[in-house]
Amino acid sequence: MYGLTTLAQILHDLGMMLYAGPFVAFTVLIALGRHLPHMQPWDVVRTYRAWGAGLGLAMGAWVLGLLARHYLVSGGFTWGWLNLWQGFTLASHLVFLALWIWNVRVEVWSLEPLRRLDEKGQIADPVAYAAATGRLVRDMAFQSALLIAYIVLEAILTA
Repeated sequence: MYGLTTLAQILHDLGMMLYAGPFVAFTVLIALGRHLPHMQPWDVVRTYRAWGAGLGLAMGAWVLGLLARHYLVSGGFTWGWLNLWQGFTLASHLVFLALWIWNVRVEVWSLEPLRRLDEKGQIADPVAYAAATGRLVRDMAFQSALLIAYIVLEAILTA
């Protein structure tokens, strides 16, 4: 059982690292894109969109590792807060659930308008694109805050 728990932990950590690192980096780049010389915000958003499949696979590995690790460590899918460890575990899982739900918001409600405004490599309406980019940055910033909260909770659990 120890080997499977280690494998689940590796899958969790690898998925989390491959998702959180690029996501936070893209959040910063998109937010600062208009302030950096020779960098257009739509170029950074296009690059972020190109990473979509990789980020999706990373989140899938993260979910699988998280669920497998929880099952193997606790012997089932029990949720509770009878002691401090269970409380932090529950908090970590709830933050992850919020993160997962917010990821759908980022993909559907924030990124989709940018996809529609960027048809065939041409920005149809630069003003609308700038406004939609602002919404994307706000949603990605909140997602990044959730990521950091999750990482802090995980650090507390594994300390």
